[in-house]
Amino acid sequence: MLILNAGRIGLLRAATTVTAVVLMAGCAEEPIEPDDTPPDLSGSYSLVSFYVPAAGDTLRPPAVSGTFRLEQTSVMGQEALGTMDTLSITFPGGSQNAKGTYTNRFDGSWEQEFLTGFQALGTYSVQGNTLTVVVTQPALAVSTTVWRK
Repeated sequence: MLILNAGRIGLLRAATTVTAVVLMAGCAEEPIEPDDTPPDLSGSYSLVSFYVPAAGDTLRPPAVSGTFRLEQTSVMGQEALGTMDTLSITFPGGSQNAKGTYTNRFDGSWEQEFLTGFQALGTYSVQGNTLTVVVTQPALAVSTTVWRK
């Protein structure tokens, strides 16, 4: 009888272990999907610096001033679209004022198109309240602007 009781105890332990494992597996958390949508850049920005490689100089206030307003209008997967109101930069010898649209993607790519039809391509990055836009195309517009929200 001792052998039979020992067998029952062993069988009971095995059944309890299997039940616990099945219950634990059933309680597993759903995997968390990574958020691969681009950041919402909406807001008003002030120019921190403006660099044009052709000029070879980085301009900072008060030598240059500017404002920039973005309003995100839609997000589709890894791409966000929005309006760009009153991009305004004043620098020695001139100024630039424009309105248009922008696209920012999760991979860091950037497109802007002004109402005049002029289009610029490049990259962007965000660190805290600082937005950096690097225009790489067309060659005439290559520049780096740093903006603070």
